[in-house]
Amino acid sequence: MILRKAKGIQIDCYKQMSKESPLHEHLNPQFVYIPLIQQTTALKRTVEVGDDILIGQVVALREGFGAMPIHASVSGKVSAIKKVWHCSGKMVDAIEIKNDLLQRMDDSIQPEADTTHFTREELIEKMKQAGLSGLGGAGFPTYVKYQTKLPIDVVIINAVECEPYLTCDYMLINAYPEKLLKGLHYFMRAANANRGVVTFKSYNTHVKEVLQPLLVNYPGIELKEIKDIYPAGWEKYVVQQVTGKTYEGLPAEAGVIVDNSATAMVYADVVEKNIPLISRVITITGEGVKNPRNYYVPFGTPVKELIQLSGGYTEGLDPAKAWYIAGGPMTGRAILIDDLIVSDTLGAVIVKPMPEDKTHPECLGCGKCADVCPVFLTPTEIKRAYETKDVELIKKLNAQKCMACGLCSYVCPSHIEITDFVGKAKDLLRKGA
Repeated sequence: MILRKAKGIQIDCYKQMSKESPLHEHLNPQFVYIPLIQQTTALKRTVEVGDDILIGQVVALREGFGAMPIHASVSGKVSAIKKVWHCSGKMVDAIEIKNDLLQRMDDSIQPEADTTHFTREELIEKMKQAGLSGLGGAGFPTYVKYQTKLPIDVVIINAVECEPYLTCDYMLINAYPEKLLKGLHYFMRAANANRGVVTFKSYNTHVKEVLQPLLVNYPGIELKEIKDIYPAGWEKYVVQQVTGKTYEGLPAEAGVIVDNSATAMVYADVVEKNIPLISRVITITGEGVKNPRNYYVPFGTPVKELIQLSGGYTEGLDPAKAWYIAGGPMTGRAILIDDLIVSDTLGAVIVKPMPEDKTHPECLGCGKCADVCPVFLTPTEIKRAYETKDVELIKKLNAQKCMACGLCSYVCPSHIEITDFVGKAKDLLRKGA
C-alpha cells in the first residue's frame, strides 16, 4: 500500500565533536542502578538487599505485555533499593549494586558451539530470555515484533541516526562492523526473511567502507544510503525508502521488521554467547563538555561519572546552570541535573549552556510548522485545540499521528515548544478527558 510519502528538512548536526575520539569502555563503575521500570511498565524485583549478584543474573521481571527478564550488568552485592533519576525525567526505584570489579558471570552466559541449528521459535525465545529491547530510544521488547503472523519479506537495520549530536550507533558500527551483519543475519532467520538491508546516512561514508567488504559472507544483505534530511531515521520513512511502501500501524503490514543497529549487534552476542542485554554505547556531548565522546558502559552507570571522564564541564560553565538533554535535542527530554543513570533508552546526554529565553508569546501564523511536518499535521491548530480542551477537534486533527520528531518547535520563529503541546494533546486524547 502506497500512501503520501513523508518529507523532511536538512538541519545542523553537530556530530563531529563526538566523532573525534575513539569509542571508550567504562566497565567498572563503583555502583550501578537497575531501574525498576521499562518504558512505562513497572518491574517486579526478584532480589533483596544483601544478595550476591552475577553478571547476567535475573534481577527483575517485566510482566504482562512484553514480559521478559531484566539482568544485572555487573557482579557484586545488592547494597540498596533507592530512588534515582531516569531519562524519563522522573525519579524511579532502582536496584543499587555495589560492583565487586571481578566481572563474575552467571552460568547461563556460555558460547554456543553451533548456531546453525536454531529454529525461528528458538531465536525469538532467545530475544525474550535476553531481555532484548530496542536501543534506538523506544525500548520496545524486540521479540514481540518477531511474533507477527504476517509474512516478512525484509528486515531493515536502522543505522540512520539522524538526531543531531548523537554518534553512538556510528561509533559502534565502526568498531564492530561484522557484529552488525551477524545480528541482522540472525534477525532474518527469526523472521523467515530472505532480504536484509542496512540503512545509513549518505554522508557516513565510513559505514559503507567497513561493511561493504564483509557482505560477500552474508548473502541477502545489502546497504542502502539515505538522504541527509531530518527525520530520515523515522521508521516509516526508512521503510518507504527501502520498499516504496508505507503502512498505517506497524511495519509488518508492509512485510517489514525494523531494528536499530545497536539492537542487532547485541543480538549477535545473545545468539552466539548467551549474553543478555546489559550494556550499551552512550554519547556524552554538547558545548558544555570539554571532551565529547562515546562510552560503552553497563546499564545503570551514573552519567555524572561519564561527564567527569570527558574532562568535566567547559570552563566557566556552572553545572547547576547547565542545560541537560536526555537523548537527542529534537526528541529528547530536558532534565535538571546530571545525576541520572544509563538505561536501554538513553542513547545520549547533551550538555549545553542554558539558552536565553527568546520565547515570543504569540504564534505568527506563518505555517512553517505545518510545512515541515512529516505526517502532514497542522501543529498550531492542535495546540489551540489542546488549550481549549477540545478532545473531538484534537481527534479530527489526527494528533495521534504525531511522531514527536520536534521539527515544528525547531522551525518556529516564535520559539514556541509546539511539540510539547501536541504531546499533551495526545495525552488528553488517550485519557478521553
